[in-house]
Amino acid sequence: MEKKIEKKYIPLAAYFEATTEDKLTLTFSEIETIMGQPLPNASFLNKSWWKKTKPPLKHFIAWTDYGYNVSDIQLGYYVTFEKPTTNLVNSESYPQSSNQATYIIRPIELDDSREVIGLYQQLFTESDYMLYGKNDNTISVQSFRKLITKWKTTNSGTILIAIINGEIGGVISILGNNAPRSKHCASIIIGVLEKFANQGVGTALMGEAEKWAQAKNITRLELSVIKTNKKAISLYEKFGFSIDGQRNKSVKINSDYVDELYMSKIFI
Repeated sequence: MEKKIEKKYIPLAAYFEATTEDKLTLTFSEIETIMGQPLPNASFLNKSWWKKTKPPLKHFIAWTDYGYNVSDIQLGYYVTFEKPTTNLVNSESYPQSSNQATYIIRPIELDDSREVIGLYQQLFTESDYMLYGKNDNTISVQSFRKLITKWKTTNSGTILIAIINGEIGGVISILGNNAPRSKHCASIIIGVLEKFANQGVGTALMGEAEKWAQAKNITRLELSVIKTNKKAISLYEKFGFSIDGQRNKSVKINSDYVDELYMSKIFI
């Protein structure tokens, strides 16, 4: 795929590879979210940009390679993609059944900053298992963009996001260490919106986080989790994490103190 298609369209190609729908309509905004960067001006001005199927530009490969044609366009609003047959194509790494949402996992881009901050704020509102509560996180878009740039420059960490049905619905951060004696360690934090729970998104995020860590020669992943968060603990144990210890009354939620478990996985 990389040899034929411009790099910016690879996440879009992965989305079409993963979907099980024969016909889907994506807004321009959803397409840009999947890609992690804006569409070119020509896509907003000319229907022919979407209809073309010949080089030199090869953006169309993102959908035609998976059997889709563009059947309807409302410039600036939406594009409808449709298969002429009912041949379904599933993701190789994380198969998705027909009743599941379509999702892909990709690294965060600078243009994702505002939406990812919004995702974190929603996660803090939905769950009492996060370190921050509603309205606790006050990081600015500018500060977040600087942090992403630093990670990309130093390779000391990253954020992977799950694009689910055209929106960012899940996230996992992998935070490394700069100290020479702990560069082999990284900590992870994961979150998935409630409406996308039980669809394999958390499993996919964990799997991609492990791949990223191993590619960076990280041999120890670690995390903390509220002791009563049985669902998360079960996910971590499925990936081979074990409990290192317990930190008693380490978090105060409303007026209640709760315990944390520290878990880790060693890559041999």
